[in-house]
Amino acid sequence: MAKINIYPKWFGFIWALWLALHFLLFFLLAYPLFYFLLSNKKRYPAAHQLRKAWGNYILFMACIRTKVTYEEPLDKKKTYVYAPNHSSYLDIPSIAVMLPGYLVYLAKAELAKVPLFKIFFTTIDIAVDRKSALKAHKAFVEAGERLKEGANLIVFPEGTIPADAPRLGKFKDGPFRLAVENQIELVPVTLPDNWKRMPDKGGFYVYPGIMRMHVHRPISVLGLNTEDIPKLKQEVCCIIESKLAEYANHE
Repeated sequence: MAKINIYPKWFGFIWALWLALHFLLFFLLAYPLFYFLLSNKKRYPAAHQLRKAWGNYILFMACIRTKVTYEEPLDKKKTYVYAPNHSSYLDIPSIAVMLPGYLVYLAKAELAKVPLFKIFFTTIDIAVDRKSALKAHKAFVEAGERLKEGANLIVFPEGTIPADAPRLGKFKDGPFRLAVENQIELVPVTLPDNWKRMPDKGGFYVYPGIMRMHVHRPISVLGLNTEDIPKLKQEVCCIIESKLAEYANHE
């Protein structure tokens, strides 16, 4: 595994405090506008643009540079189900910054209990309570409706950050089922650096540097059904795993 960074931990801790200050500052100043935009579903796309600005501000203040590579251009007229690997709490703001269009996150219900995120996961984003089959089904129905309304869905196949990230955790069916049932193209996304900028384990640290994103070519699910989900899941896992290894071998 590649070395995370060139900075000592004390620097990472101070840098994390610096970032947390600006994270909160932007949110508190923008909260009235967030509240207004999120009070009407028609304004959700504008609310996403505001949090995109929030993400840009956070990454700028953290001295984190972004670089996006596309295997092929995405069709702006289409909606997609994006399936990124999950290795850091920076995944959500970095995806908001680097992926185009109106994005809706489908994530675990625990995020809705975090004060800063509650306003999003009770409005623009969708919280999934996996402990309740009924609530989970309701969330997936809502996600399908959002796709029909023109939103792009962000669904982490791993569901949560794996204990040994950046190694991939076990993939769940979520994004694959949504893509197949709604006949929406699935886009694997590889995030090779987020775990280095803000490791999930070992303390509260943030480090400056580059944060890359590799957007793979869309996978057509036309004609597929639920029986094809295991094969599709394995295909996407291999795609992301291979790209992570490629990035690691070039460091």
